[in-house]
Amino acid sequence: MAINFNSERLSADDNQVFYFDQLDGDALLSPDELSSLISQHQGHELMHRYNRLRKYYVGQHKILNKPRKRQGKPDTRLVVNFAKELVDNEVGYFAGTPVKFDYVENGDSNEEIDKQINEFVNNNNLTDVVAELAKQVDIFGRSYLLMYQNEEKQTRVAPVEPRNAFVVYANTVDAKPLFGIYYTTRNKNNGVSGMLYTGDFVYNFQGSNGGAITIDTETATENLFKAVPIIEFYSNVERQGLYEQVIGLIDAVDEALSNKNNDIEYFSNTIMKIINANVKQQTMDDMIDKRVIVVPAVNPETPVDIDFLNKPDADTIQENFLDRAIDMIYTKSNVANFQDEVFGTASGTALEFKLQAMSTAANMKERKFKMSLSKMWRLGFNVGATLPLDPTGQQANNIQMTFKRTVPHNIQDEATTAKALQDVVSRRTAISVLSFVDDPDAELKALEDEQQEAAKRSQQMMSLADDESDSDFNKGDAANGATER
Repeated sequence: MAINFNSERLSADDNQVFYFDQLDGDALLSPDELSSLISQHQGHELMHRYNRLRKYYVGQHKILNKPRKRQGKPDTRLVVNFAKELVDNEVGYFAGTPVKFDYVENGDSNEEIDKQINEFVNNNNLTDVVAELAKQVDIFGRSYLLMYQNEEKQTRVAPVEPRNAFVVYANTVDAKPLFGIYYTTRNKNNGVSGMLYTGDFVYNFQGSNGGAITIDTETATENLFKAVPIIEFYSNVERQGLYEQVIGLIDAVDEALSNKNNDIEYFSNTIMKIINANVKQQTMDDMIDKRVIVVPAVNPETPVDIDFLNKPDADTIQENFLDRAIDMIYTKSNVANFQDEVFGTASGTALEFKLQAMSTAANMKERKFKMSLSKMWRLGFNVGATLPLDPTGQQANNIQMTFKRTVPHNIQDEATTAKALQDVVSRRTAISVLSFVDDPDAELKALEDEQQEAAKRSQQMMSLADDESDSDFNKGDAANGATER
């Protein structure tokens, strides 16, 4: 979809990403350019696409808006919400287990910085924020994280839907974020208001959608993050949602199941035909009540024909189509069908093969998320409020982010593997194979503490045994001396 702006400095690519030609250094967007950006974001097919994807997630599918059939014909509207199932399963697999953040510098941890990082994670419910970002990315194809300072001067983050925010990038190779726009609309007077973020300042603006917008430069505040504090998250550069390419299949399944239910209703109300017979209304009522058919023939030489009108049965064709369509929905979206019987009976190796496509897609998504989360950490260290102050970004680079997939595990197989690995890799690596161990370093320390405690108890027991032996020996000597006397 082509997007046309009223300014030569603005442009967009095929993935609906906005760009700005920064010809005058840190030039601010003009009010007309900001109005054009919001107008294209709000009124273009882009917003229609977002709303459509959102509707499918909440179960408002196309079949519900089809024209009604004429009176007397079955008109079932069944919705099988594969969109929600695909997203919820993928988010649970990708971010159901909380992401772990550790500070490691040159192979060594730093307890003080680790404590501050954990405080930042806990205060912002960051693990839940990551899950919400993953959910929005699966629905819309992208999502945004807004960073801000609250009244207590603490660094806070919040997920924002792409229907209310967007980022404008430099039209250069590195595509540096130049502007972040967060806005809300009002039905009354078609009003729009929000905030414009640059690398240096934060501006308030207001106006009307598609009309004049005023940027309040008088009350601009300093941007403490020293960079655009709206960070984009996505799983692919095309910014496509998880189920966007299988919406046609979802519609087809809704239609096929609705038609099958219509067929059931049709057969339960099958019409009877009576040929060469004279039947009065009272007789028909008695037939229905007594379930006995007795009618006089009109022409005695011709037999009476009483039967039901039969509709052709296409159940086999419908079932085969449904099986194929449902299978393709899962296959083309790279999400495993957890209702499959194999997940209850297969071995660990078989499950890995079954989850291979889903795992590969999750790995690609993880790399994109780590890039965006690294930007978040750098901006947090730029402020130096909740996190330590480090404008160089070096400390942010030392944060390790561990995503762990939420899958069933065979603990016995893992224990056997971990024991076998101890002969070829470090103990930490061997312990990290165990899925129920969240922190291998803490587990190693606990193991060492137990060994030291066991060694201490053993040493105490040996010392006690030596004391008892010496006591017995002394008693023996004393007894021998008494005998000699």
